[in-house]
Amino acid sequence: MKLKILCVVGATATLASAQRFDLFVYENADDADVSGLDLYFEVFDQGGAIDFVFHNDSTDPGFVSAVYFEDTFSGLTNGHVFDETVGVDFEEGATPHKPAQPGVDFGGAWSGNIFDADAESPSPQNGINAGVDELLTIRFDLDGISFDDVVGALSADPRELRIAQHVQGFVNGQSVWTVNVPAPATLIAFGGLAAIANRRRR
Repeated sequence: MKLKILCVVGATATLASAQRFDLFVYENADDADVSGLDLYFEVFDQGGAIDFVFHNDSTDPGFVSAVYFEDTFSGLTNGHVFDETVGVDFEEGATPHKPAQPGVDFGGAWSGNIFDADAESPSPQNGINAGVDELLTIRFDLDGISFDDVVGALSADPRELRIAQHVQGFVNGQSVWTVNVPAPATLIAFGGLAAIANRRRR
């Protein structure tokens, strides 16, 4: 049984300051209102390991039900659920096994996972819920790479390491998928964020 910690960020920030990475809606087949979403993760250097701390600061009622790390970046090993705040209960092995396929604007087809996890049933209670300071920490060992290498992969254009989430529980039961790849600037300039958010699966 994993220890529930009330202040994960405080516990993980002892070796390095956090670096924030936002998550963006890339699939919204049910036309959910995503205007209030604020989803992101922070990374912390743990000296031979790295922590990914997931936040849901949304004003929308959706909860994060699954997280996925793509297998396109080498050197992250022994991924596991390290810490959870009270109210969060994730286990390795997400359903579905892969996230919805991102379009070319968000990096193209998903290759596979180096790690994935989802909320235990009942997922609305055990996911990362909005507005209640719930956190999930996933830890990896660093094998032949540094913390800065991971930060570089998360920041690269195109991304060398993608992380996706399934977000469920909107007002009318809708769900969306998010990824750490922002919408292209040309789409944003022409109001494309709304179009992408409402894009239907084909």
